[in-house]
Amino acid sequence: MCHRGCPPAVPGIEAPHGSPTRYPGRPYTVGVMSDDLFSKLFELFNQPGPVNLKLASEICHHMTGEKTPVDPWAAEEFRELTRLAEFQIEQVTPFPVAPAPDVLPVDAREWADRNLEGLQYLAEPFSGIIDTAALGPAAAMMGQLGPAMIGMQLGTLVGSLATWAMAGFDAGVPVTGNGPITFAVPTIERFTTEHGFDARDVRLWAALHETAHRAIFRVPFTSEHLVELLTVAASHLKISPDKLTDLMEGLDPTSMASGLDPDRIAGLFDSPEAAEAQRELDSYLGLVGGYRRLIVERAASHLLPRMAEMDAARDAERDLGDAFSGSPFSATFADPTSIARGREFCLELTERFGEESLALMWTRPGRFPTAAEIDDPVAYAARVLLEDM
Repeated sequence: MCHRGCPPAVPGIEAPHGSPTRYPGRPYTVGVMSDDLFSKLFELFNQPGPVNLKLASEICHHMTGEKTPVDPWAAEEFRELTRLAEFQIEQVTPFPVAPAPDVLPVDAREWADRNLEGLQYLAEPFSGIIDTAALGPAAAMMGQLGPAMIGMQLGTLVGSLATWAMAGFDAGVPVTGNGPITFAVPTIERFTTEHGFDARDVRLWAALHETAHRAIFRVPFTSEHLVELLTVAASHLKISPDKLTDLMEGLDPTSMASGLDPDRIAGLFDSPEAAEAQRELDSYLGLVGGYRRLIVERAASHLLPRMAEMDAARDAERDLGDAFSGSPFSATFADPTSIARGREFCLELTERFGEESLALMWTRPGRFPTAAEIDDPVAYAARVLLEDM
């Protein structure tokens, strides 16, 4: 029996053992929910490692929503088309094409779950982004904020990709390991319907791009060069304590899944050195994306008469939205202009110096063009091709 002053009963909420049962003028449930909230926040932020993957995963789930059913029979067709793509791509590349161990049709949530850890390396160079040396006695207390902040940005990146990408090639960067190809079926079906393409043609187009993308980054030093560029970019990014305070001001800890204000994040990294490092990174990813597009054209334009239309339609959609635009990882997502520049560089290099000049790029480290050389293939040839003469 409730005595005067007791809070009304709330179904499903029980006081923990040893807790007082009377809070005159204040419902007991406020205390319970508050304790529970801060316990969850503590667990979420108190994670080991340079990148808070648990927080990243929570943000991914927030962005992708619940699982959606995918027709299991789609797996067989995607496997068949992937094997065809592997055969066609190997005919036109100067390096081998290793068969994918498996091919899985997935929804957005599963795509994020399966690829988050494999994209963690993108975030690791940025793990020292907060200048803890300037924090003094507060360094220990703020120690988990850096991994949490980077985890939030990684989660935003992967969550955005999961709702937009057809497969890993749309990320423009490799997923580490030799796992299965994951095709995001809802995205592929949406693209097919909205643009009026043949469904099988779009699936083959996606399989060709994914196969070419994986083959390029299986050349060992292509991934190594990407990590080097990321490390240089990260070295120019440091957040001082006063900037950190400004960044966190007004942030609602109960809404971490919404990320941080992109404009405020972008303002932290506005320096000439950071801009130049991101230019090099963007140019490299544009080169890889442009080369991938070129070899897909050479491998299968006879199979896909509307390939150019598919490329143009996909380029028109190449935008991950405002939540990602201010991220320190924004340069990891090549834009259509950079991809077009990369493709034109490959074509002009071949036209001026022969097909072997393009193949030489993939023979050893140090032969990728700089951002300036992308616009000047002759300068690139003077630096690289003359080495073999």
